[in-house]
Amino acid sequence: MQRLRQDVKTGQFNKLYVLCGDDDYSIGAYKKMLKNAIMPVDDGMNLTEFKGKGQNVNAIMDTARTIPFLAEKRVVIITDSELLSPAGKKGSSEDDEDESQDGAEDSKDKGKKKDKEYGLAEFFAEIPDTTVMIFCEEHVDRRSKVFKAAAKYGYVATFNKISERDDQGIARIQGYVANRLKKDNMQMTKGAWKLFIERTGTDLRVVFTELEKLTCYALEKGVIAAEDVEALVPERIEDKIFLMTEYMTNFQQQQALDLYYDLLRIKEEHPVKIMAMIYRQYHQMYVVKKLSSEGVNEKEIMRLAEIKEKNSFQYSKLLRLSGRYTYNDLKNAMQMCLDYDKAFRSGKMKDHVAVEMVIVAMSSRQKS
Repeated sequence: MQRLRQDVKTGQFNKLYVLCGDDDYSIGAYKKMLKNAIMPVDDGMNLTEFKGKGQNVNAIMDTARTIPFLAEKRVVIITDSELLSPAGKKGSSEDDEDESQDGAEDSKDKGKKKDKEYGLAEFFAEIPDTTVMIFCEEHVDRRSKVFKAAAKYGYVATFNKISERDDQGIARIQGYVANRLKKDNMQMTKGAWKLFIERTGTDLRVVFTELEKLTCYALEKGVIAAEDVEALVPERIEDKIFLMTEYMTNFQQQQALDLYYDLLRIKEEHPVKIMAMIYRQYHQMYVVKKLSSEGVNEKEIMRLAEIKEKNSFQYSKLLRLSGRYTYNDLKNAMQMCLDYDKAFRSGKMKDHVAVEMVIVAMSSRQKS
């Protein structure tokens, strides 16, 4: 990424950039940064964007060959085209009897994709000095001829989402946040940062959306405090499900149901996902209970139970809650989730009712 910033700073641009990976926020930000640096003012005459699959490769190449109109550079942006991803992805056929015909068409499609790859690969070596091409792709095939050509004649930058288990990645996010606040002569307290990152997670789109809200809210006082985060940044669904499970463990049935109804009312999450997350909570309790009784160290238990390394508080809470159950209790809870999940998937029960039944059963049952 340092190379991209250096190109923007010096104004010396490559003819071809490939921005790839699953971090669409960073890809979008760097695409915008490059575009604005190459053409500081909106220039509809010299900017062309191709979006989505099925693009005409000849049209892309013809556009890139076109001399810019009263400007130094022409910018061609290609987004989510899959032209740099694995060739010949097979689609599903509608009828079994058409499989042979579909197979023949698939072969033709693969051949066409192959031709496109070779044409584009050769063109990358011939991009005019007056053109900058920017590919923004989630998936690329690094073994393909077209990608290797892009890497040879252009610059490839990979942007992947930061894992919540990545301490260095979280430190980078903290640096991004500090730099953004510095522009507005603002700061964030340590307590506020801890609560902020817990609630936003590491998705940069969420991080900067919530940071903008906090900045507007606390602009006059110049400091974002923990109470500001508490007031403005919503808890993540994972935290709410954890609280719901705790209510169920403590047999606080009404509180658990109220929280569930709130989630449904504001359409924050689908019942199917809520069911899956409830199951996950009980599974984590089972793993924590079992491994801790076997003397496995905390760090290894957190890894096996898929608990974020920085969230030792969650581990302690799971350990405490699991102590209120026997192994059979936890197994039965997981099986109950699976049974009700099967019931609504087979049409025997509405999905929102199935989740409600699990909450009622687990918050009113007698321990075995």
